[in-house]
Amino acid sequence: MYNPSRQRSLAELANEQLNGGQRRDRFAEGVSAADKPDCLASNASGSLLNLITLPLAAARDKCK
Repeated sequence: MYNPSRQRSLAELANEQLNGGQRRDRFAEGVSAADKPDCLASNASGSLLNLITLPLAAARDKCK
């Protein structure tokens, strides 16, 4: 697929800069995103403590 003789597009150059020369593995990203629990479903009790823990868990990428 990779042809070194052709000029690379701007999108390919940008992806190389963002990803450090590594290709994105969309399947692995999807699996890791599916592993995360839902923030609102796990804390459905409705306590006042959830007002603090929900934004913290979301900011730490512990739930989606």
